Amino acid sequence: MRRIIASLLLIIGFTGAASAYDNPKALVEAIYQPYSAGEKHADGLEKFYSARLKDLYAANVERQGVDQKGAAVDPDAPDMLAFDPFIEGQNSLLLDLVISEPVLNGDRAVSTVSFHNFDHMSLISVAMVREADGWKVDDVASLAGSQNWLLSWLLQYDPFSVN
Repeated sequence: MRRIIASLLLIIGFTGAASAYDNPKALVEAIYQPYSAGEKHADGLEKFYSARLKDLYAANVERQGVDQKGAAVDPDAPDMLAFDPFIEGQNSLLLDLVISEPVLNGDRAVSTVSFHNFDHMSLISVAMVREADGWKVDDVASLAGSQNWLLSWLLQYDPFSVN
């Protein structure tokens, strides 16, 4: 089963080359750069994720799989691969993008990002951690709207009954 998961991760790019960012602001700016032009990251978002967040995605993918009998491993596992946490959806045309100066606390940092995606106002908090190869996103939270969420929690549970 682990070989299948490792193959899946290779296919979807979870083990791709990591990009190094020397400071948290550069990381957040790199994440949001293509969205302002209505584009997506062609090579995926995984390069921005911390080891912990990659592990949560891998566990989510594993829970969405099927066992040897063809039964779902976890029928309640939320399908998070199509969801882009940085824009709260799948499509983007960001307007009024504002990225705050990160607040640093040792090897951790947090920055807020506000924008309009089409007609939806968003306020996102990006929690980052410094790893051996630079700053990485460790979690993402939505702070505006009627359904606030925390990415690490969404990867483990289905609080909004998506499935």
